[in-house]
Amino acid sequence: MEGTLAPTNPDDALLLAADAARLVLESGGETYRAEDVAVAVASALGGAEAECYATPTGVTISFASYDGRVHSIVRRIKKRSMNLERVARVDELSRDLAAGRLDYDGASLELGRIEALPERRVALFSLAAAAGAGFFALLFGGRWNDAVVAAAAGAAVSRIPAAMARRKLPDFFSNIVAGAAATFSCLAAGALGLASDADAATIGTLMLLVPGVAVTNAIRDTIAGDLVAGVARGADALISAVAISVGAGGAYWLFRALAPGGAA
Repeated sequence: MEGTLAPTNPDDALLLAADAARLVLESGGETYRAEDVAVAVASALGGAEAECYATPTGVTISFASYDGRVHSIVRRIKKRSMNLERVARVDELSRDLAAGRLDYDGASLELGRIEALPERRVALFSLAAAAGAGFFALLFGGRWNDAVVAAAAGAAVSRIPAAMARRKLPDFFSNIVAGAAATFSCLAAGALGLASDADAATIGTLMLLVPGVAVTNAIRDTIAGDLVAGVARGADALISAVAISVGAGGAYWLFRALAPGGAA
């Protein structure tokens, strides 16, 4: 391949390729992108007949080294988030390696920098969540006061998944809690007269939790023939939707039980 570097220690090349693919999957990247990145990195560092098989929960890489031995590694993906900047930068790193603009040492340092990228600032993240929830409330027929209620609820609810992730709680429970908090807070705002249409505010806030990226990736993987990855991502999206529904339904039932006359 044009731009291929001199062969690197096979174990080092294997670990770098595995870390690059793992980072793509952990950051919300598609399975095909993780496979392409791993193959590009392994091939650029001297691996022959490089192959990668990725799913949302794991990645397997193998290639033949210059001495004719086959090397392979399996990596489990235990955490997933959404950071498309990391995905784009890992993809760029693989292209630079393939073109010969980076060597192993430079790529290893750059991958470390990418993994160490800080998360978005809480204020910026909350502002984006508030804007999204508010405009969704308007989209679903709410008034400006409903949008303000949805924005406030969205800013608060957006911090729940991160807080529960720090305690290593499963996403299923995080979605239940977030769905319940979003629903109960909007219904309470409606009962207090702060929202004209509590349903519109509730739906606008819940839209922040909808697993749209997972559904899109599931459809894309299935169409591309990556059936295992497509089914896995589809199941993940379905479980997330069920959890949100359980939380929202439970909060609605509780509010109706506590509010005199079922006011909402």
